Amino acid sequence: MAITRIILWLGNTFVLCAILLLGTAFFAAITLEAMPAIQFATIAAAIGVLGVLLIATTYNTPARETNADALVFLLLFWITVPLIAALPYLSLGVSGSLTSAYFEAASAFTTTGASALNADDLPRTLLLWRALLQGFGGVCVATFAVVILASLNLAGTGIHRSLLFTLKKGELFERLIGIGRVVAGIYVFLACICFIAMVITGTPTFEALTLSLSAISTGGLTPQSGPLASYIGPISAFVLGIFCLLGAMNIAIIWDLLRLRRLRNITILLGNYEHRGLFVIIGLLSLFGILYVGASHAFTLIIESIYFVSTAGFDYNVIGIEMLPPVILIAIALIGGSALSTAGGVKIIRMLLLFRHLATDMSRLTHPSRVVPVFFKGQHIPDRAFLSIWMYFFGYTLVFGLGIMALGATGLIFEDAVAVSAASLSNMGPLLLYVLPESGATYSEFTDVQKLISALFMLIGRVEVLAVLILFTPSFWRQ
Repeated sequence: MAITRIILWLGNTFVLCAILLLGTAFFAAITLEAMPAIQFATIAAAIGVLGVLLIATTYNTPARETNADALVFLLLFWITVPLIAALPYLSLGVSGSLTSAYFEAASAFTTTGASALNADDLPRTLLLWRALLQGFGGVCVATFAVVILASLNLAGTGIHRSLLFTLKKGELFERLIGIGRVVAGIYVFLACICFIAMVITGTPTFEALTLSLSAISTGGLTPQSGPLASYIGPISAFVLGIFCLLGAMNIAIIWDLLRLRRLRNITILLGNYEHRGLFVIIGLLSLFGILYVGASHAFTLIIESIYFVSTAGFDYNVIGIEMLPPVILIAIALIGGSALSTAGGVKIIRMLLLFRHLATDMSRLTHPSRVVPVFFKGQHIPDRAFLSIWMYFFGYTLVFGLGIMALGATGLIFEDAVAVSAASLSNMGPLLLYVLPESGATYSEFTDVQKLISALFMLIGRVEVLAVLILFTPSFWRQ
């Protein structure tokens, strides 16, 4: 295993974190928050020096790595960054323990949106910090997905072919940097448009900034407690919904649309199978909501349906889709958004392919000797291509069950354990408040053990389940 290469990548990760910390310290200085400015600047200096030392000691290492090396780095990356990001929570005294601080940082970085803290009690610097963490996490999610699929020579079934995959060839780290710049550029561009549109439609500047970063990353953390309707208008809420949807869409398709610079090519964005699936789920969820709550709350139901399906999970008003049966909301949260997006969940493309394969198998039951090929998007899909998808679905279900057992063992009742396991694994923290509004269960009441388990499953949801399960196979470590 190329240990020195992994250390080199971690060194660059530390430097990136130091830059984010330094930028937040600069914001604190401008807004005259002296203590946060000093704390963030000190942490940035320490992390930056450590990162430079790691880079300097491994800079001349041979540029060779295996898939196992990449997987180890991927896991260390998702574990280490929240640990660094937790330091400001500790230094400012808003979290009483390292576990609580790690839970908050992991929730922001994995774009889960769960928090045990009251946003109204936090300094603006920390609110900006967790908004930046969401944006950074969203970029990392999409970048790793693109690089991993590219390293597999685009073997993923049903994946949209894009020039984004062939942006730069070479070693893994070089691809991470090259593709990461493009992904970051796209999301920053979209976040800026969202910010400008929200300010124009009457949202205060700071709230518009943090909500824009949260929307495009489908993070769900807000700068104020309570429903969005208490501090943003309906037009701003609609704008926010549009960018939540863009965050839940395939980044490769968005890149192709921006690259072609032709408005007529927006049909590619809207006509994609996964994106049409998003619209169908939003429509069905809105319809169910109107049947349960009434047409008088139609606007709230539609807006909250968009937020929910994108896995951002913003709460727009007091009465909304939380009135629906919990089983429907949990199922939608576990499905998630598009592949190569910041949304969590199993992903719509996998569900579409599984249902297509299931329909074919049902047809074969009536005619066992009949040859029924499976077609998707006009392409013939061999049966062996579905093996990895079924394995992922099985692994996801297994980990979901393990999460319920682990949380139940800590004292949570079954309903709460199911909701928290689903919220953590699907990276949709607000799900807990949506499905159990009468149980009284909130993240602020969790013990350190419960927060640690929740944070662990947030990370598993982001790393991809099979990537974690493979660590328990002896053949991986024999490499």
